[in-house]
Amino acid sequence: MPSMIAQTPQKIDINPPKGTRDFPPEDMRLRSWLFQNFREVSHLFGFEEVDFPVLESEALFIRKAGEEIRDQLYCFEDRGNRRVALRPELTPSLARLVLQKGKSASLPLKWFAIGQCWRYERMTRGRRREHYQWNMDIIGVPEVMAEAELISAIVTFFKRLGITEADVGFKVSSRKV
Repeated sequence: MPSMIAQTPQKIDINPPKGTRDFPPEDMRLRSWLFQNFREVSHLFGFEEVDFPVLESEALFIRKAGEEIRDQLYCFEDRGNRRVALRPELTPSLARLVLQKGKSASLPLKWFAIGQCWRYERMTRGRRREHYQWNMDIIGVPEVMAEAELISAIVTFFKRLGITEADVGFKVSSRKV
């Protein structure tokens, strides 16, 4: 015979998981405006938009990643016994897609993406576990020319937002030097 004792319903935490956030309308308007500026600047410089799965093979991210990135992955085994991870950044997914397209991709490639990424890391002010990344990539152009174009795009973006040289500066260096 089932117990007749009334069970107290458990309280459900109505907050989003630690390090994530909701976007109510007022925040969504700001995010949409920012993303639209990302898109407009990217298109102005001749970039095409791409997107990638939020869930990728874990191996894609640990192959060349350092220990820090491996420790920050949200990863698990799916029902098909495959190791998968929520993407911590966009660049490995971009590289995978370029390799997948192979010779059918005509160079130079100028692609951009605005993607939601996840890292299980210690949160600090302004840094959450869930974040968005604006990625602009140029493939098939000499490195210096590509970097100069990317810097020019960022300067254009900052100017659109009213951010000046009094607010931000650039330092350019090379590991080769």
